[in-house]
Parts: sequence; structure tokens; C-alpha cells
Amino acid sequence: MKTLVKSLKSTLMLGLEDREALRLPAPPVYVKAIACEADLITSLSGVAELTRTLGFTESPETLYGDGGRSATYHVDHGEVAVSIAVECNPMAKTVALAVSGLDADTTYDQFNATVQALFGDC
Repeated sequence: MKTLVKSLKSTLMLGLEDREALRLPAPPVYVKAIACEADLITSLSGVAELTRTLGFTESPETLYGDGGRSATYHVDHGEVAVSIAVECNPMAKTVALAVSGLDADTTYDQFNATVQALFGDC
């Protein structure tokens, strides 16, 4: 019985900790999407090259979806706590960018630089 009570107490305490974690502010995320006529390989190679020049060099990965006809490229910045995800979807003729980080100002600056590099004045 004591074991059961201790287990229930632990479960209840974890529940309180989880609620406290939910009160923490979420990191800022900035997004933009544009229409794009490029094929998947052209889009992905361009995104990888341009983001590298902006300092996004850590832990890059490409996740393919829809039978390899679309993909999302994730990469972290090498010097600041900012990450990006770029979804290339030639079937929908779109490219979408999301930039997230811990500091709102730094994240917004990186978002603007990335939008300008990837999309220009769109």
C-alpha cells in the first residue's frame, strides 16, 4: 500500500510540475510563405546554400514527405539560439519558412535576414 501511495504522490507532483511548465512563455516563431514554381531539388539546394551563408550550419536535416515529392529542411544557427524550418512543396507551388528562437529580437532579426535571402522583396 505504501508503494502505491508513493507512486500516486509522485504522479500528482509530476502533474503540478507539468502545469508549471505550461505557464512558461513560448519561444517566438515568425513565418512566411510564398508561391514558388521551382522543383524540389532546386528549392532544397537553394535553401541549404543560402541558409549556410547566414550562419545556419548546425544539425541540418531534410525530412521528405508525400512520397518524396515535398520536403522540410531544418537547421540551427551556429552562433545564436535560432532555428529554421523551410518546407518546399512543389505540388502546392509553395515554400514556407518558420524561424524560432529564444530571444524575440534576435529571432526577428534572423527571420528578416532569412526572408530577404530566400525570398527577396516578395
